Amino acid sequence: MTRSATLVDALARRLEREPDAEFCRYVQGGGAVDTVSVARVMQRAMGFAARLGGARDGRKIVGVCLYSGIEQHAAFLGAMWAGHIPTMLAPPSPRMDPAKYGSSFSRMIEHIRPDVVVLDEGTRQKLEGLGLDQFGGTELVSPNEVPGREGVPPFPAEPDDIAFVQHSSGTTGLQKGIALSHRAVLAHNESYRGRLGIGGGDTIVSWLPLYHDMGFIACFVLPAVEGVRFVQISPFDWVLRPGMLLEQIHDVRGTLCWLPNFAFQFLAETVRDSQIPAGLDLRCVRAWVSSSEPVQHESFEAFVTRFGEYGVDRHRLTASYAMAENVYAVTQSLPGEHRVLRVNRALFSAEHRVEIAPEDVDGVTFVSNGRVVDGTEVAIIDSSEQFLPPGHVGEIVLRGTFKFSGYFRRDDLTSSAHLEGGWYKTGDLGFVFDAEVYVTGRLKDLIIIQGRNFYPSDVEAVAARVPGVKAGRVVAFGIPDERTGTEALVVLAELDESVAPSPHPQRLALAVRTSVAQELDCTPNDVRIVPPRWLVKSTSGKLARSENRAKYSSAKAAGTL
Repeated sequence: MTRSATLVDALARRLEREPDAEFCRYVQGGGAVDTVSVARVMQRAMGFAARLGGARDGRKIVGVCLYSGIEQHAAFLGAMWAGHIPTMLAPPSPRMDPAKYGSSFSRMIEHIRPDVVVLDEGTRQKLEGLGLDQFGGTELVSPNEVPGREGVPPFPAEPDDIAFVQHSSGTTGLQKGIALSHRAVLAHNESYRGRLGIGGGDTIVSWLPLYHDMGFIACFVLPAVEGVRFVQISPFDWVLRPGMLLEQIHDVRGTLCWLPNFAFQFLAETVRDSQIPAGLDLRCVRAWVSSSEPVQHESFEAFVTRFGEYGVDRHRLTASYAMAENVYAVTQSLPGEHRVLRVNRALFSAEHRVEIAPEDVDGVTFVSNGRVVDGTEVAIIDSSEQFLPPGHVGEIVLRGTFKFSGYFRRDDLTSSAHLEGGWYKTGDLGFVFDAEVYVTGRLKDLIIIQGRNFYPSDVEAVAARVPGVKAGRVVAFGIPDERTGTEALVVLAELDESVAPSPHPQRLALAVRTSVAQELDCTPNDVRIVPPRWLVKSTSGKLARSENRAKYSSAKAAGTL
């Protein structure tokens, strides 16, 4: 069979080939399950396409601001079917700071300037409550006013047309819109499917939100157009009952599961024995994929230790370095190729190079993200933008056949992010060793103390292991220290209220300071234990270090911290 030229072609072929095949199984927190066929979701999609109208008079930017479910999928696919440019927008989250959400949403709307926003009445009321109901000339469409339709022909698309806009999962500033063509997305899918061997026999189980690249591409776009069964759990329901992910994997015999690093640790620490159903069997999973954050060896080990008796095999733990600017995957390790390097900490910190550490030498551990996927190249550059040999730490740059062509309506950012030769500067730090890519952190987050490099993720991992610190609620960053002429290390940690008896904040701060000093040979200048939900997270669930740094500085100046 010849390959489809566009995503719309691929959807049309799938509808013709297997209308009754299962498209998606939607799972709600109360246990309700809605399994829909390809024909059913495409009837809803055609209804949205008819409501939006074809793109003969110009392509519209269609924002989809809906919670998890068939309407979210159908609105997105319907906009694309009609020849428009859809983009997923994050709906209000009960777990996100309203002020941060309001600021981010307002700036995104102002930047994207959508012609249409699809949202239900409940979401509209929540936005009104946040003062975000002023959309200017944007048309608002509710799914309730869109009937299902059949036989709506797709608007003709060309391979190099923009298929959709997705957003970077950055934790600072405005998330940047990334326009991707049909050609780029299909090329990525073919490459990534080939690397992981994804096929019709697979079932993907996911709780990931669709307004970030991991959930959007790996757990929606790829299976939807390539004919792979998938299960979608509401991310808000998953946070309240994380064990439901494992239950669904068992029930449907899931074979693939993508998770950010924190979720491996979160599942290991929060799922109690009483919440695990009798006979839970996870041996069906052939690949657990860690992505979107630097992979922590300790998180993998915690996950295997907790769920090994239920069939989690460390040889099936894999990692993918990925980003929206490359559609999704840049690298992917394979089951059975789980590789961990222990390198000389002193050389790594002071000289920015990698040397395997003997047992009697202090070392730092990194997990491989695997080899680069077909169609993509990766290199490492120093601060002078000179290319570095393998084994040296620097900024990761990439180029390839499905790298994005530019940021949506931001030519200024596009130009500053590229080097000659088509190389894109990712802003990530890492190194290449034996042809595999290791990601060590973000360039902007690096903490430099007296010439030594410290990664906030390392500090956060050590602090999180201190009893009394809430899992996943630690942030570390550097601030200028005029007295010493270097950076000062600050650690903020939320108190775990479930620990009894509750530790005294000052004693807990001292324990965090001592642990970091002993394990990393770096004593924090300031450790603060803050109340639950004090720390700011991004819409992707990542702790926003720059915003927490700003909040810390403001609170210090106001005398409230």
